[in-house]
Amino acid sequence: MQNGNHKFWWKLMHNPFITIIALALLFFLARSAWNVHRSADLISNKLSQTEEEADKLRLEQQSLSAKVDNLSTPDGIESELRVKYRAVKDGESVAVIVNNDQASTSNVVAVPEKGWWESFIGWFGF
Repeated sequence: MQNGNHKFWWKLMHNPFITIIALALLFFLARSAWNVHRSADLISNKLSQTEEEADKLRLEQQSLSAKVDNLSTPDGIESELRVKYRAVKDGESVAVIVNNDQASTSNVVAVPEKGWWESFIGWFGF
């Protein structure tokens, strides 16, 4: 009986039709495993990108919270007004830097530089 069972499996394994079906099944299983692997890689990459974006948003939230806390104090409001709007108290003056080499105060009006045509006309006194 043992010998007959062995011959049955030997014939079954060497049958071309069964071999083709087994190879097709192996191909589809391998393809499915590869697709799952590729999907896992894609999900892993998206997860890391999302975590990086969440970290950036947390840092931005902390920065904005610090700015809000700073602006909720009178000193913070005064500092922001001085920086953004160049606001001054009575008796103070503000230095406005026009170029790196020049400085002026709030009482002095900056004169723009003349172009080449204005310089040429200026030679003739116009």
